[in-house]
Amino acid sequence: MYRVLLDTNFLLVPFQFGVDIFAELERLLDVEYEIIVPAPVVRELEQLAAKGGREARDARSAMELVKGFKVLEMGGDADAALLSLAGGDTVICTNDKLLRERVRQKRAPVIYMRQKRYLVLDGNLA
Repeated sequence: MYRVLLDTNFLLVPFQFGVDIFAELERLLDVEYEIIVPAPVVRELEQLAAKGGREARDARSAMELVKGFKVLEMGGDADAALLSLAGGDTVICTNDKLLRERVRQKRAPVIYMRQKRYLVLDGNLA
């Protein structure tokens, strides 16, 4: 079973762009998988939610999504956590270009949004 790890910006996609990330994951991944959210990502969402404005509303909505998934307790910042978990049977979902490049350097697959309409998989599942 694959682990699909979601980054903060990825969890905001449904609210900012109207893309159904879960339907897109089903389309892209023809394998069994479990969605996991690292605790640093949850902390980032909480910080965004406290700021106010539209992004805060989106962050609160994303936090509601997270309630349905396993949260992986760990320290550090979100990017470092995701990078440390990349590889093997793990797929990283992020729209952060620098993080995507670093994950791909580890030869791990990455899923990201393209053209603000759909998701793409960069890399191969082992």
